[in-house]
Amino acid sequence: MNDIDRAVSLLSELIRIDTSNPPGNEEEAILFLEGYLRKEGLSTEIFPVAPKRANLMARLKGKSKEKPIVLLSHIDVVPAKAEDWEVPPFSGEVRDGFVYGRGAIDMKSQAVCQLLALTRLYKDRLTPERDILFLATCDEEVGGQYGVEYMLKEVEELRHASFVLSEGGCIIEENGCLHAQVSVAEKKLSQFSIEAKGTGGHGSMPHHDNANEKVLAAANAIMSYQWPLKPTGIITTYLNGILKGEKKEGFTYTNLRETLRNKRFREFVESNPVYNALLRNTVTVTILKGGEKVNVIPTESSISFDARLLPTEDRQAFFRKIRVLAGKDVEVIPIGAEKHDPPQSGYDTPYFRGIKKVMKKLTGPIPVLPFVTTGATDLRHFRELGIPAYGFFPITLSNQELFRMHGLNERISVRNIGEGLAGTYEILKFLATA
Repeated sequence: MNDIDRAVSLLSELIRIDTSNPPGNEEEAILFLEGYLRKEGLSTEIFPVAPKRANLMARLKGKSKEKPIVLLSHIDVVPAKAEDWEVPPFSGEVRDGFVYGRGAIDMKSQAVCQLLALTRLYKDRLTPERDILFLATCDEEVGGQYGVEYMLKEVEELRHASFVLSEGGCIIEENGCLHAQVSVAEKKLSQFSIEAKGTGGHGSMPHHDNANEKVLAAANAIMSYQWPLKPTGIITTYLNGILKGEKKEGFTYTNLRETLRNKRFREFVESNPVYNALLRNTVTVTILKGGEKVNVIPTESSISFDARLLPTEDRQAFFRKIRVLAGKDVEVIPIGAEKHDPPQSGYDTPYFRGIKKVMKKLTGPIPVLPFVTTGATDLRHFRELGIPAYGFFPITLSNQELFRMHGLNERISVRNIGEGLAGTYEILKFLATA
């Protein structure tokens, strides 16, 4: 069995272990990965954290006692409804050159590629300059309390890592051109709900104290507000790197600050979900709860929002604005408010230059650019500690394929798996010798 076939087989098996979070149940998947690593001769340790939930750390010993490098992945996935998918979401089915299943992109494929790259380094007898730790965790999809947060409390050397590599960026194919996104920061998670109480009653006798009407009015006010487009340092570098000289109807891209003054360019940004999310705060309705029977006016109602703020935004100022928009008839309740605002990782570093060098070797002289992840990842816990932490998986995806993550029919091509395996190994080789 060659390396790509082995990776496909391992990924299919890993997808078949349902680690939907909630509830998680990642322990079976952790034991599966540990069994492979032990068979290959690497030292491992399992950290049980709750019933059927655990984390795994494996170690490739280095020459020195310098701060370790961490390869980070999470094993939990978001839930999936089987009836909505073309193939069962936990089948790991290989069809038409793709491996299908929840977690195929986010992020069981990267976990498998990190695992196989590490074991290959071990088989090649390439002793790294410092320890390399393979860290597979639970609970990322609901905040990381039982995963990375737990491991940072339990394992002191993780708090002193020299570098962490995980999810958050990839190689993007857009209009026939390639560029690599290396995530060095992420938007601020600022989820919230609005809740209202009212007077119940029969649906045939409307009145002016309807909880549903209160939250709907508040939600309409929130959703109709247009958050301003704002250039930030990282995204200015990123968009200048991929759009400079681009000509569209009504504008020619020169640089971000200047081109943002052009109405046609702003319309272009707003029509592109990726660029739009990179340049403004986003607030999205995700859950509506209110009422149980069609002829009964409920006494309580709520609507939940997934909000992501630009890294430069102030979270308290954001919530002040939301409360003004929502009005006095509802209560605004932050959900799992973050304790800190993690800093970005610098990108004028040997790590960034090393990734650029690897990409040039594998793909030619494509732009390799710093990026802001619009979602939240476990890397924020390491950035809070001042540890350089990058999100990058060297596979090539179109935005359409990327949108399958957390969506229907999530999949990764066998070709991508081969690309990810080769790229991860080359990056790991660089990290081992840096």
